[in-house]
Amino acid sequence: MKIIAIASICFVVACVSSNECSHNKPCKFIGGEVFSEPREYDAVNGALNLELQVQMKDFKVEWLTMVRRTYNGEIPAPTWKIRKGDRVNLKLVNNLELTQKVLPFNGFRFPNSTNLHTHGLHISGEEPQDNVFVHVGPGKSYNYYYQIDEDHPAGTYWYHPHLHGSTLFQVHSGMAGMIIVEDDPDPSITPQHLLDVSCPNNCHHEVRLVFQPTMMFVNNGFRGFVHQQEEMEDYDGFRHRQFRLFGESRTLEDWLSDKNAGIEYFTTNGKLWPTYTLESGQIKRFRLVNAGGSASLELTITDTSGAKAKGCQVREIAQDGVYLDKARFQKHKRTLLVPSARADWLVVCNTPGTYKLQSVALSEDNMSMGPVQRWNGTLLKLVVTGTAKKTFIRTKLPERQHFIGDFRQLSQEEVTGRFVIELNPWTRLNREIFKSPTYYRFKAHLGTVQEWYIVNTDHVTSHPIHIHVNHFQVISYNPYTGPYTETSASSPNPMALYAQDGSVCFHQHELYTGTDGIKRSDDPLKYLGHDQRWKAGGKGTLGYSDAGTFHDVLLIPPMSNITIRFMAHKYVGVVVIHCHLLNHEDEGMMMVAQIVPEGIVQ
Repeated sequence: MKIIAIASICFVVACVSSNECSHNKPCKFIGGEVFSEPREYDAVNGALNLELQVQMKDFKVEWLTMVRRTYNGEIPAPTWKIRKGDRVNLKLVNNLELTQKVLPFNGFRFPNSTNLHTHGLHISGEEPQDNVFVHVGPGKSYNYYYQIDEDHPAGTYWYHPHLHGSTLFQVHSGMAGMIIVEDDPDPSITPQHLLDVSCPNNCHHEVRLVFQPTMMFVNNGFRGFVHQQEEMEDYDGFRHRQFRLFGESRTLEDWLSDKNAGIEYFTTNGKLWPTYTLESGQIKRFRLVNAGGSASLELTITDTSGAKAKGCQVREIAQDGVYLDKARFQKHKRTLLVPSARADWLVVCNTPGTYKLQSVALSEDNMSMGPVQRWNGTLLKLVVTGTAKKTFIRTKLPERQHFIGDFRQLSQEEVTGRFVIELNPWTRLNREIFKSPTYYRFKAHLGTVQEWYIVNTDHVTSHPIHIHVNHFQVISYNPYTGPYTETSASSPNPMALYAQDGSVCFHQHELYTGTDGIKRSDDPLKYLGHDQRWKAGGKGTLGYSDAGTFHDVLLIPPMSNITIRFMAHKYVGVVVIHCHLLNHEDEGMMMVAQIVPEGIVQ
């Protein structure tokens, strides 16, 4: 009997080979296909003209066929490659059929309606650009026109559906693709060592990696795909419960979603644990996207034993599409990508051999990460050929544009607007669920620097908060002196806010009816002290951002208080704020602010 080790799991293969497996006789997956990148759409003469067809398509991984909602029948969707100043003319055609679950706001609904969000692009949130409240129903189409600013940051972004009620379902179905805004080819703007491994002239040294939760069947956090299909009342022909296992009462759906032995994988460019071959000593630029709404990734390159790979160097150069001040070592030898986050790496492996790109979640980071879904597993196999080299990675990076400059040293007089985003249990922001696209909770003047504070009263859940239109800079983690929230075990009502001494707060929320029926926690203040741990740094702080780093999504752990700043640059209109655990967003953990022209009275 032969045992083979793949993706850190040993499988017995003497009795059943992959081609003998079926929907009635499932078996473990093998993985290891040759790496490939998604199809690419490239702007020509300043314009990218494309059409995205939303359609059902068979998506096959070895013996398992999944019927999924896709863009153009591809998982992942095609990559857009654009430049500063380009115009993107996109026709979104919805070929899905009419029958679908319909509910009011803040419920799982509209599995066959859709729209599009260009995640991370610095672009208008109004029509016909990145308005996520557009509704493209079955059999309908919509024309998007995106004008990429002449001063837009080069970087790694992505696109996905954002229709309130079906965002999680469609993103986890596989509807996501990468967007690349190319670097300026002028070496006085982009350092030559970076141009040598990047588009536009050296695209062959880029490694584009779209990590998707397309095979997340186990129902962690109510985000397993089987559970989503149940919630959406999806058509039986698209599900796996029609297949009964040989000799058992269970269905394939039961097997896939089993909590103990079920299937819970990210795919990498639509494949399981593909194999990428590179030459020793050759620097590569990795573009990494966590294209989902569930689990965080903690990325590192290991050797075959799972230890940190000494033969490979990794330097982080960008976070969420924005360059860092200089290339830096990974924090605790890992890079955190919460759902929707991106990172750019420069990678060189000087020692030939076999390595793995893995997500490795360590218990030492539990306090900084808080309770959030963290995924362990292999994403990519790396085979390094050639002879030993001594190539080093340079640290110089392009200067950032003024609107993503450094706001840390600004005086309080130079900061114009201040706003608090308060996170609460049961998918609430500022003690409310989402009301409407025009129920603005705050208005900011164009051209001003804003100072916002994100606080989390939910003492049992971390939330990755995403803000549209403008990237924000992390300024500080502050002492948390605010309330904590307690609820019943099964519903948002009753729910009450308590001071840290245990007394009931005077100011409550719209559903407050008293404290009868509330389940009190044994240790609601467990996660206090983020400010001290962040300031001390070192072991156990992977969940925290460094001061000065720009993001468009940030993990907010329980009982935390984080100051961010951003410039309300260029674009007036709606700014959407929401949790990127996408079932939370679908259920109402979203609100809107508005940027108004200078001089307009709020």
